[in-house]
Amino acid sequence: MVILSKSQFKSLINQNTLISKWAIITFCLMVVFGSNLAFKVEAEAIRSNSEMWSQFTRELETAGLKVLEGYPQPTLLDESEGLRYLLQQLSTSVQNILVRESGEIPLLRVGATTINKWGMDGADAKYQGAPIDPSGEYLFIGRLGTARLTAIQLSNLTSGNYQAFESLSGDQFQSADGGEFQVLLSVNKPEYWQGPWLPLRSETTDLLVREYFGDWESEVPGDYRLQRLDSTPTKSQLTLMAAEQLLADTITQFSQRAPQWKSHISQAREHLVNKVIMRRTLQGLENNYYGSAWFRISNGEALIIELENPRALLWSVQLGNVWWESLDYINHTASYNDHQAVVSSDGIYRFVLSQKDPGVANWLDPVGHSEGALLFRIQGAASAIQPKIKLTSIAELPELLLNNFPVITKEARLTHIEERRTHAAARWAP
Repeated sequence: MVILSKSQFKSLINQNTLISKWAIITFCLMVVFGSNLAFKVEAEAIRSNSEMWSQFTRELETAGLKVLEGYPQPTLLDESEGLRYLLQQLSTSVQNILVRESGEIPLLRVGATTINKWGMDGADAKYQGAPIDPSGEYLFIGRLGTARLTAIQLSNLTSGNYQAFESLSGDQFQSADGGEFQVLLSVNKPEYWQGPWLPLRSETTDLLVREYFGDWESEVPGDYRLQRLDSTPTKSQLTLMAAEQLLADTITQFSQRAPQWKSHISQAREHLVNKVIMRRTLQGLENNYYGSAWFRISNGEALIIELENPRALLWSVQLGNVWWESLDYINHTASYNDHQAVVSSDGIYRFVLSQKDPGVANWLDPVGHSEGALLFRIQGAASAIQPKIKLTSIAELPELLLNNFPVITKEARLTHIEERRTHAAARWAP
């Protein structure tokens, strides 16, 4: 402990032209309580955590209002879903920031589910992911389930513009007798490593795991984990400045994520109303085709959608809202894949999109929406096919469908819904 004489203290006071009163107080606190407390008092005096939180909430309000003002919302249902959308995007942003702050152990976390939607999540998919240090070295360890397609992919999810990099899928996973397999993730492939390998780029931020299901009654997810091989940095104690940075990073990610699909939706509403365009995408897996359309119907109208068999590994059609979220495909028939859909007698898959159940197979239920996204996914196809869309009236449906369209009872429809609910419980089981 430092002891000051009376004369020394008076001399210190007299030098107030050179030393601020705050410095004198700080010095005294250091003498009495130690330097750590003095520095803490000084930091908090500059800016308290309540001030930081107030700024965060103001910036969050501004960012949220900007999103709401930028998206089309033609009905009260769309407006209501907008508030839920903001909550979902905020929740995801917070989780992403916190897991990167605390993530010495690379935990795979479940991505989009029925309560956390974004980016037209696939109705047939289970998504998992984990943050990746691009300078690190990891083992992806797993045991395949019975999903129609399983794939892992490296990506960048933090830039506000999703980027997809190298991927592995299907028979590229090496395992002995269908047992456990390992994939190495590293900057360079070691000479000793003979198994599957994915290169880590400097811009890599995440590992994504996708499983796509066809037969929802029988197919089950696999079991996967991620292990870091190189040493990880020791986590330091959280400081006030570091916590403030967490708030700032959350605002940044929320501001980037929430409006990401706005321009795509605006273009679809202008150019793709009740018509579809097929294209390959750079954001998904290889050999994938996506068909984008925008449905718009009144209560007395229906869309008849025709699709020739794509002869692909897996294909599906599903509906979404103006926020580019999938509609409720668990409690409603808002999606079909090639296993669920019923083929007509002439070999064509036909779907009816209407507000009320027309009593036929392959009814696409818009769940009360008068307009929204219509998306085709065709996985592992040799070439693209072109779906056809025809707008008609409900009254004309029987004549147009003739005998080519199987009918379905209310009991069969309820059985189909129950199968969906049962599968959802298994897909996202802990």
